[in-house]
Amino acid sequence: MNLFMLDVDGTLIDSYDFDSDCFRAAVEEVLGLQLTDDWGAFTNVTDVGVLEELIEQQGMRHERMRILREVKSLFLQKLRAYIASNPDKLVATPGAIKFVNDMKSHPNVVLAIATGGWEESARMKLKAAGFDVSGVSFASCSDAMTRSEIMALAAFRAKQDTGAVFSRRVYFGDGEWDKMATNTLGYEFVAVGTKVQHHTRIPNFVHYDAIFGKLGLINMLNAKSA
Repeated sequence: MNLFMLDVDGTLIDSYDFDSDCFRAAVEEVLGLQLTDDWGAFTNVTDVGVLEELIEQQGMRHERMRILREVKSLFLQKLRAYIASNPDKLVATPGAIKFVNDMKSHPNVVLAIATGGWEESARMKLKAAGFDVSGVSFASCSDAMTRSEIMALAAFRAKQDTGAVFSRRVYFGDGEWDKMATNTLGYEFVAVGTKVQHHTRIPNFVHYDAIFGKLGLINMLNAKSA
């Protein structure tokens, strides 16, 4: 059985820019500082990971719980407002909805989502973009701080949910931090879009049979139609 894990922002949804803007604005309002837009400057590029590092840098450990709570609340508020005001701008990556739907029913695939964002924000965006992720195992920075921990937890939950034994674990993401985390775990990586240079890369999910070809899984298509 093959485990396909999916990132959300920039991978399934074209949401990277506005999501980053909402997060940055929430952090700046709560902490009163200007946040860099170079996410690669942080050790753990997850919403909680970035916040934890900023809290440590600012010597605000004693206010950690308040800061985490207030930033998350304000971020979700800003995200809801953006989605309500821009319903046509939250769009799925081309082919992504069909890919998710087809993989959910594929006999040789178990699907999971592993995102560096909070679960509430990820589900909000997925729903607004038209995805149905019911029954899909899910892990986020609501569960763990580092991407590798989030991915490992998504794999564990997928195994618990399905009872499957995975011969391959493949992660689809769009960031260098995604690639680094897969290297740490020994997972295979498929780069989505143009931000990451990698030998296995796809522009989007429109011709997803090409993904199987790149991964050497072309027989999976035949198994589905057999």
